[in-house]
Amino acid sequence: MTITASDSLQNIVIYTNNKISLDFYKPFEDGLNPILFTVKTLEQIPRKTENKIHIVILESCDELSNLQINCNKIHLIMPTCSKNKLENDLHALIFKYEQSMTSQQALENLYHSFIKFYCSAEYYLDPQDFFNSDSYKDGYRYINIHEILQDNVSYEQQLHTYLNTISNTETVSFNFSIGYEFSSESGYLPLLEDTVDHLTYARNRDVFFSIVLSKHPISDNKLSIVHLSQESPMS
Repeated sequence: MTITASDSLQNIVIYTNNKISLDFYKPFEDGLNPILFTVKTLEQIPRKTENKIHIVILESCDELSNLQINCNKIHLIMPTCSKNKLENDLHALIFKYEQSMTSQQALENLYHSFIKFYCSAEYYLDPQDFFNSDSYKDGYRYINIHEILQDNVSYEQQLHTYLNTISNTETVSFNFSIGYEFSSESGYLPLLEDTVDHLTYARNRDVFFSIVLSKHPISDNKLSIVHLSQESPMS
C-alpha cells in the first residue's frame, strides 16, 4: 500500500473503437492531480509496458480473442456476456459491466469509483500497488464496485453487510468522496476510522484508501468500495 503526496501528471490512455466522450472528467471539481487523457484505437495497444495507465474498452465478446495484448498492467472493461477463458497472462484488472450499460457509462463508473485512486490530490495511490499485490496471482483480477452514500442513515449497516460478503483473502479499496464542507481532517478522519473498525476480521488482506475532496453537495458524496477478486462476478 502506498500513500504519498503527489502533484505529478497522470497519463491515462483509453483504447476503444467506439466514440468516447471525456466530458465526465472535471479535475477541479474532483480535487484531482492533473490528468492527460489520450484516446486511441484497439489496434494501437502497445506491445510493451509503458509508464501510463492503460484502459481497454471492449464492446463485444469476440474482440478479446482478436486482440494482441502484450503490454502489462491494463484495465480491461468488457461486457458480462464474455465467456472467454483468459488463456494468456494479461496482467489486467477486469471490470465487467452490465449489458444494460453502454461502454461510455462503464468507463465513467470505473473512473469515478476506481481510477480516481490514482489521481487524488489528497492521497495518491500508485497503480503498481494493485498489480504487485501478493493476492494478484493469476495475472488478472475482477473489479466489483459497490457504492453507498456516506451520510445515509443505513451507511454502517450497508458497509458491514457488503464487507461480510468478501473473502478475507481478497483486496478491498475504499474511495471516499468528501465534500469541502469538511473544513479539516477532523471532519473526515472519524469516518475513515469507523470504516476501518469493520475490517478487524480481515487483517491479512490488502486494503487501500483514497480521499477525493469534492465540490459536489454532501448528499452526492459516496463511498466506493472496490472489491478485487480472482473469481469472475458474472461467471
